[in-house]
Amino acid sequence: MQLKEATIFGFGKWVDYTIDFTDHNFICIYGNNESGKTTIQQFLLFMLFGMPPKKRADYRPKTSSKMGGRLTVEDPEAGIYTIERLHDVRNGKAVCYTPDGNEHGETWLQERLNGMTKETYQSIFTFSAVDLLDIRHMKEDDVGEVLLGIGMTGSNSIHTLEKQLEAELGDLFKPFGKKPTINQQLTSMDTLYSSLQEYRETKDEYRTKREKLNQLTTEMEQLQVQLDEAKDAVFRLDKKLQAFPVLKDYQKVKEQYQSYPEQLTFPENGIERLEQLNEYLMPMKSELSVLQHNLEEYKTKRDAIRNDFYHSDVYEQLETIIQRKQNWLDCQQELHRYEEAIQKLAWQIGKELNQLNAGISVDDLTSLQLPFSAEKIWNQVKRDHDQIVVMKEQLEREHKQLLKEQAYLNEQKDKLQASLTDEAQEHALQETIRQYHREEHMQWDLAEQTNQWNQLKQRKEKNALNWLVVGIGMCVALMVAAVMQGAMYLWGIAGIIFFVSIGQWAVRKQSFREFEKMFTSKHPQSSQVTEEMKREAEQLLSENEQKKQELSIVQDKLQSNEMEILKWEEKQSGLDQRENRLTKQIANQYRQYPFLERIEIAYWPAFYHTLKHVLDLQQDKEQQEWEYDKRLQESKQFENWTQRTFRDMNWEDTGKSVEDKLADMEHVLQKYRDDLARMEQYDQWIAETEARRRQVQKKMRVYEEAWTQLMTVAGTDTQEEYLKKGKQLKEKQEYANRMSELDNQLARILPGDDYETFITMELSEEHVLKSAYESESDRIDELERTIEKKRELRADMNAELAALETSESYSEALHRFTIEQEKLESLAEEWAVLKAAKEMLTETKRNYRRNYMGQVTDKTTYYFHQLTQKAYNAIYPPEENKPFRVEARDGIRYDVNELSQATIDQLYVSLRLGISEVMSEKHRLPFIIDDAFVHFDPSRTKQVIALLSEVSQRQQIILFTCKTSVVEAATDASLIESDSSVRIPLP
Repeated sequence: MQLKEATIFGFGKWVDYTIDFTDHNFICIYGNNESGKTTIQQFLLFMLFGMPPKKRADYRPKTSSKMGGRLTVEDPEAGIYTIERLHDVRNGKAVCYTPDGNEHGETWLQERLNGMTKETYQSIFTFSAVDLLDIRHMKEDDVGEVLLGIGMTGSNSIHTLEKQLEAELGDLFKPFGKKPTINQQLTSMDTLYSSLQEYRETKDEYRTKREKLNQLTTEMEQLQVQLDEAKDAVFRLDKKLQAFPVLKDYQKVKEQYQSYPEQLTFPENGIERLEQLNEYLMPMKSELSVLQHNLEEYKTKRDAIRNDFYHSDVYEQLETIIQRKQNWLDCQQELHRYEEAIQKLAWQIGKELNQLNAGISVDDLTSLQLPFSAEKIWNQVKRDHDQIVVMKEQLEREHKQLLKEQAYLNEQKDKLQASLTDEAQEHALQETIRQYHREEHMQWDLAEQTNQWNQLKQRKEKNALNWLVVGIGMCVALMVAAVMQGAMYLWGIAGIIFFVSIGQWAVRKQSFREFEKMFTSKHPQSSQVTEEMKREAEQLLSENEQKKQELSIVQDKLQSNEMEILKWEEKQSGLDQRENRLTKQIANQYRQYPFLERIEIAYWPAFYHTLKHVLDLQQDKEQQEWEYDKRLQESKQFENWTQRTFRDMNWEDTGKSVEDKLADMEHVLQKYRDDLARMEQYDQWIAETEARRRQVQKKMRVYEEAWTQLMTVAGTDTQEEYLKKGKQLKEKQEYANRMSELDNQLARILPGDDYETFITMELSEEHVLKSAYESESDRIDELERTIEKKRELRADMNAELAALETSESYSEALHRFTIEQEKLESLAEEWAVLKAAKEMLTETKRNYRRNYMGQVTDKTTYYFHQLTQKAYNAIYPPEENKPFRVEARDGIRYDVNELSQATIDQLYVSLRLGISEVMSEKHRLPFIIDDAFVHFDPSRTKQVIALLSEVSQRQQIILFTCKTSVVEAATDASLIESDSSVRIPLP
């Protein structure tokens, strides 16, 4: 993946800012501190991986309400697409726009990133000088372990998790511990188990008594069932005895009901319906009479009003005049307003011309033409004139400043050249440093040779001593054999062996002394160059190098100063030409408008607006005069029309004004409207009365038809016969209702089966029911006495069991033992989970080392070899408690804590580049570096920049820096200054 363009709508200090990444794969973003480089880096991470709302709030712009932006990237699979994130839209989630016009969400972007998270990206593809701060705060022996932790995980999270798992496992269980939770739980369960065994011995006695009690309870339940059955039988018999009086009433009412005819033809609710019809018909007949009287009265009054009207044309003409009355009144007001406006405009025009004092009269305004282009020309002349004056002053100040700066730079140049160290002294200082390093390496070699000589000397002396002991032993053995066998030659052999052994031991001892003297004589003399002299030489060389850089900067500034002076001369020439063109343009305006000669150029725009305003006032005055004449003509026409109408109607008009005549016409019209309204009211009342009369007649027909229908259904001719037949039907219905009530009462008293047999029972069977009731009552008394005796026996047995159950120790002990056992199982499960997690973590680390550490070490060795100018040939990863080790060109190996800070930084940079290259085979993402070379001298800076340039052939690299030395070294990179969005290619 490669970044193409970043567009910042708003993020931190950046608002509406664009960065172009398309020119080069190696990009250097340069800017001073507080210039916003870190904010740009955070914006790129926000675009790729998002950001929590609280952290997004820290980057809300202070000068804009927008927060977010776009990032265009190129992916080998998806092609070029654009990522957009906005703070207030979709809660900051990404929207990806592809060339085919489709939109994709956050999930699609994560697929393009192969599941890469922000933390993983920062641990692999970004680093800065701050990342080594943790190393400086640790012990020296832990530096190698921290570098390994960074190489494996990008953070200390795995190491911290491993320690946390070990601590939690130790808190849960230890084989021989007492304080861990599981150990304490096991001790508690042993105590509970012992108590539980004691309580179980009393359980057998309790079980026997409990069985007897259960048997007695079963017998009592059977007797209770028999008692309930007897009580139910008594209850049924009692209900039947209570229902006998009701049964007598039911049979009596039934006989009376059967005495009426079986069929009686009569309308349903016939009596009520007849009475209701009579109640409706009587008011309707009365209302019909009143309506007829009102109808005749309304028609008489309407005809009287109609006879007093004028012809309809008269009222139409009066209506037209009155409708135009308001227009005539408005016209009178407008005439008065036009008179005042014309007078005011004339006074204002004279005042404005006097204030202009340009020799322009009112008559001149009529012929004066002021086109729209004049304003533009006068404004341009004024702006050009002001700009020329300002530019003259500005060029004068710039010229003085350039001359002053040139003198200052020449003075600085002379001082720096005078303070530089000559080449001979510089070579001498460099030779001092080289001599110190040579002597230091010689001391290391001497120590190694001395150590080897001491080891060889010890082995040789030990061999000589062994030969001496063996020889003496052989002599003793031969002497013992000679004494025992009496052989004299054995004495001779023993003597020879003894002297040979002593001789070889003495010869070797002497040779060791001579060789040691010779080895000591070859030792080098003590160092002539001290470490203080070396540091002083390095300080002097560093100061001289800094002065050279300052001198180079001053020379560059002098060249820039000369270029600025040439630019100033070009600006001065252009200004003179512009001033000549302006002079010609002013003369042309004087010819067209002579009155401008009396006005200063600075006031031309204001004079134009004032003169334009006066011309607008003159135009308004002419328009007002034309409108005044038009309204005056309309007013006279209306007044003549009103006078002519009065004469046609023969109305008296002596001494009346136009307003009085219009008032008389309005009075006539108002009376006409009132009479029309009264006529409309009478017509409405007539129509309503007619409608109401028809409605009443229609309702009466309905009720009359219903009355006739009732008589027909009942089979009667008169209302008297109808009422008599209705009374018979009502009495029969009452008997039927009484029968239904008694039937329902019996059904409520008796259950369903008893009701069916009881309703057909003869009245003479009452004594049989009473006899059965007394027999069942006696049986109930016998069963209750038996149950009471068994209840007393059960109470005694419960008392005996209560004595055994008084103490709940066994139940409590059993309950506690079960709870503690479940707790132990839960703790054991938790311990097993933690143990499995620790084993999986350990196995994961071993797999990582086996799969990736070899590749990372090879890549790191290559980069470290290049960065150190081949001073180191190999890197050895940590083993057990040993940190990283490096092997120098002479074969000597050094621990990481024996290296200088700059070399440690080089090792760290090499390690991160190696990790990035190995991991980029799966995740090809840009590599971001933020000022990570603060401890590098110019030479090492050039080496690391060259190495980054090589890496950029395979992976995009974005370098943030505030160091000019890094910018100067990055000749192959494309430079972007953080205060400008314009790409600046380096030479």
